[in-house]
Amino acid sequence: MKIFKLCLYTIICRKTFLIFAALMVFLSLLLPQLTPWEEKANLVEPARAQTAWTLLWLSAIVWLLLQGASLADSYSRSGVFRYLRTGFLGKIFALTQICASCLTVFVIFALIALGVSFLGAMPGDQYEASQWVVLNFQYLVCLFLTVIPLLIVAVSLGTRLNAIVAYLIPAGLAFYGLVGITYLEFFMENTSNELLAIIYMISPHYHFADLTDRLVFKMGALPLSTFANVCMYLVGVGFILISISVPLFQEEK
Repeated sequence: MKIFKLCLYTIICRKTFLIFAALMVFLSLLLPQLTPWEEKANLVEPARAQTAWTLLWLSAIVWLLLQGASLADSYSRSGVFRYLRTGFLGKIFALTQICASCLTVFVIFALIALGVSFLGAMPGDQYEASQWVVLNFQYLVCLFLTVIPLLIVAVSLGTRLNAIVAYLIPAGLAFYGLVGITYLEFFMENTSNELLAIIYMISPHYHFADLTDRLVFKMGALPLSTFANVCMYLVGVGFILISISVPLFQEEK
């Protein structure tokens, strides 16, 4: 656990997570007040949940992936990983410990999002409240199934490339899968291009993991079969990314 402790200590010393955590709390309370909630009071609670989860996605893409890439770049460049490595599966353990250190701190962001959603946007009806709790935890599972493989990509690339480049690749993939894929769908509706169809088919559909609309419109938790299918898809995409990125990990540049 030497690498885990070293990376966790480095993250704590950098203190950037405190800035993101404070912004999540502050903006989750401030931004919903910018909606016309005086005219329709029931708008503010869904807006809080929407803001909290959107900020959690942004924190995952901006903070989490950048931390993983920068740690991998810094310590592989300095030879720290090779110095601390022990055991036959040293590379895998090193990769796992770097990711675990980043995720340990990221859990703080996830707890903030859940806290805002539960304390500031919980429906009053008992049945709706139970559905709200289940939906939030489903959302959390989907988000982690999305960002963990992307973090592994960022860390693996960080041991070979510059930290910024290693960050931009998984971050761009995340934005494409969450947002860009919708524009591709729009183009496909207006043209019958086989190339676009192939690109769409092999693209990572991370928008399946974005359950914000279900929170905003209080649509309730996903049916168990649908949630299982979404999880299986995200696990499949993650397995492909991990299979490609793990062999790229190296202890020293």
